Amino acid sequence: MWWPRSTPKPRGERLGFLPGLRGEGAKARVVASGTYAVILILAQDLRTRIEAEARTAYPNECCGLLEGMRDGGTIRALAMHPSANLAPDPATGFELDPVLHLRLLRCLRGTGREVVGCYHSHPNGRPLPSARDRAGGGEEGFVWVIAAFGADSAATIGAFHGAAFEALALVADPRPGGAVA
Repeated sequence: MWWPRSTPKPRGERLGFLPGLRGEGAKARVVASGTYAVILILAQDLRTRIEAEARTAYPNECCGLLEGMRDGGTIRALAMHPSANLAPDPATGFELDPVLHLRLLRCLRGTGREVVGCYHSHPNGRPLPSARDRAGGGEEGFVWVIAAFGADSAATIGAFHGAAFEALALVADPRPGGAVA
């Protein structure tokens, strides 16, 4: 699968607090330059839609692309673009529609927005990257959101980025679509 190239991984990390944020997600890694490593701000309505799409696709995996903006070490997901799962066995993996991906890349040119990552589900699984996820992805800076749940359990969301699939600080935004002020 092809992924857009992005910025290199920051080095020289330490812990710090994110200005203007309280509670869970307020602490994140800070690089030596004083900028934050990476956090993902995901609007509550997008999270709810990802969870609903995962339940609808059950027992198969759902998948799609995340549109957003980057500002230093902060990635704000602003929209989701569901994709057909083109994997040979959609119950055990996912493959995004490359036509959707290319159309979205073209559509976003010059808008200040970009494809910041993808989302998919792990039916009856955990919100962690699988061996298949690690083998099929891992572009630096690319975000992976994973929704996991069982047939009768609530969904849990995990967020990761880069070739090492490092866990991201996931911050909920109550504004619809993570509206940019």
